[in-house]
Amino acid sequence: MLAPAGVRAQGGPPLITDDPDTPGPGYWEINLSGLFEKNRLERRFETPRLDVNYGVGRRIQLKYEMPWLEVRPPGQPTRSGAGNSVTGVKWRFLGAEGKRVAWSVYPQLEFNTDHGSVDKGLVEPGRQLLLPTEITLEVRHVEINGEVGRNLVEHGPDGWVYGISTEANVTRRLELLAELHGERRESEPAELIVNVGGRQKLTHQLILMLALGRAVHGVPDERPRLLLYAGLQLNLPGFYRFDHPDGR
Repeated sequence: MLAPAGVRAQGGPPLITDDPDTPGPGYWEINLSGLFEKNRLERRFETPRLDVNYGVGRRIQLKYEMPWLEVRPPGQPTRSGAGNSVTGVKWRFLGAEGKRVAWSVYPQLEFNTDHGSVDKGLVEPGRQLLLPTEITLEVRHVEINGEVGRNLVEHGPDGWVYGISTEANVTRRLELLAELHGERRESEPAELIVNVGGRQKLTHQLILMLALGRAVHGVPDERPRLLLYAGLQLNLPGFYRFDHPDGR
């Protein structure tokens, strides 16, 4: 069933677990999406969610991400506002796209975009510094990604993030995905999320992304009972082919 495909395999959206891949030198990867999360306490929407990435050379990626949040607790007024901004730099120091093994580090700083969102209880106050590393093993058109990192929180307990995901091309335009992603803060039960999804290539620049998941472990009232992601990925000027060497 697994056949070679023209779609460039990649981690990240619509999954939570990332991988070492980068857009390529001078190439843009822009993800415009929506995320719905439901637990026992509230319903949370991130619409729109803007995630902009730019390739600097063949091994470095610059990132900026910010969602617009809307929270609906049962029997209470809806609150909305700007979510936290995330900036990051990914450096793949080993391997490359299409190689059997690739390895990267991806430090990311999360900070409050609007203090009004803190006052409304939409986001936690202060900054967070995520220090993850990602590794990929690719065998016969099946990609296995692993990620683990320390999350340093300014006004709260520090924690860990970790995940494993797999990706497989089933046609030249369709890629199926699955992941197991965990997050843990000190003295709290680990939250473990199962996600499945896919990427459908629509054009050379445009990809449709979908994912569906839920938490199977965590704080009972806070863990997501439903996660739904839908988005479009725009690649400009198109997909960079890492198998074609260049001088940049």
